[in-house]
Amino acid sequence: MDPDPPTACSCQTRAGWARVDDDSVMQWPVVELAEWEELRQCPGCGEVWLATWPEDVEGGMVFCRPVPKTARRLRDVDRAATLRGFCLSRLEDHLGSLEERNARCRKVGCGRKRIGSTGYCVEHLIADRFGRHLAKLDPVRTD
Repeated sequence: MDPDPPTACSCQTRAGWARVDDDSVMQWPVVELAEWEELRQCPGCGEVWLATWPEDVEGGMVFCRPVPKTARRLRDVDRAATLRGFCLSRLEDHLGSLEERNARCRKVGCGRKRIGSTGYCVEHLIADRFGRHLAKLDPVRTD
């Protein structure tokens, strides 16, 4: 008798992040667990995913492909890179297009361009809305 074939999964076609509406991923094995996030492993292919509950989402879980892809511990996950698509999408939901203007960001010392009708660059918008730890706020050269 042949052993059970591996379970087919959708990891290869799954977006880098998505809100989870069904609880099927909650049945996946937990690799590591923390208060508001966890790493779960696909039983079909073994790929590890970050499940997180951001503060700005009303009770919804966001499921993300972790960066770097080799992360097997929560401490190894680059949250800014992992959640970037989610943050940008949420900003677009509230602000519309995230096109840059020629005017500079209003934050002192920031040389980045403002986004649309806001006074701030995308990194300062992310920092304000989602937390500084998710923004890429390394110094920007203005020369």
